[in-house]
Amino acid sequence: MTRTASEHQSGSVGRGAPFLSMVLPAYNEEARLPKSLDRVIEFLGAQTFTSEIVIADDGSQDRTPDIVRERIDGVSPSVVSIRLMQHARNQGKGAAIRTGILAATGGYVFFLDADLATPPEDALVLLDPLTKGASVVVGTRIQPDGSDMRASQPAQRRMVGRLFTMMRKAMRVLPDIDDTQCPMKGFQRDAAQAIFQQQRLSGWIFDAEVLYIARSLGYEIIPVPVTWHHVDGSRLRVRPQQAWEVMRDLVRLRFLHPRRRPR
Repeated sequence: MTRTASEHQSGSVGRGAPFLSMVLPAYNEEARLPKSLDRVIEFLGAQTFTSEIVIADDGSQDRTPDIVRERIDGVSPSVVSIRLMQHARNQGKGAAIRTGILAATGGYVFFLDADLATPPEDALVLLDPLTKGASVVVGTRIQPDGSDMRASQPAQRRMVGRLFTMMRKAMRVLPDIDDTQCPMKGFQRDAAQAIFQQQRLSGWIFDAEVLYIARSLGYEIIPVPVTWHHVDGSRLRVRPQQAWEVMRDLVRLRFLHPRRRPR
């Protein structure tokens, strides 16, 4: 992991690892982050286990880092610790989450989006199989009755998502998984470290890379239905060259992580 700027935290990692770490990537999130961060703090503070929040700031040019520092100064480390990891320049969501995950010290490590499209409370649904021995548990927006919460997305977003899924399955990248992009995933810490030490893609398809690496390392991937709703303000822009970029990254994924025999 490359840390290109200082790390700020409340509490001390050396006092003992928390039970759970929650990683949030952030890039120019001064509008949404105060409310989102307060909600995550409130949720974790109400639990009986110890926890930390790791904000991975991806080179923000607004007040995003200042907002995190204000929360660091205002929260009691005995309730929940907060850490700020910073990139000196914008590198992409995949790079931000990699930095946050590799810095996390909890026994169970989660990541979710700063817009909380999937609420932090749903981490408890994923935590249950993790505490029972699962190594990789991922949220899925497809519900047990077959309904798909992605139906609330704007038409262009749905189109991009479907195109990506078709291309991914055609290239035999996790063809048995219908929703690789759900923005909440949980890991045993050892599994998170093993997977993210190999993760390289910085763009939005990094989720598929994470699961592809997990599968190649022999980890079973357990999908669990979660709540999700579309939140306006996404930085994903639909462009004519989108299909080429997706194809390029899927090819890169296959070359970066050749198939291995399960361990």
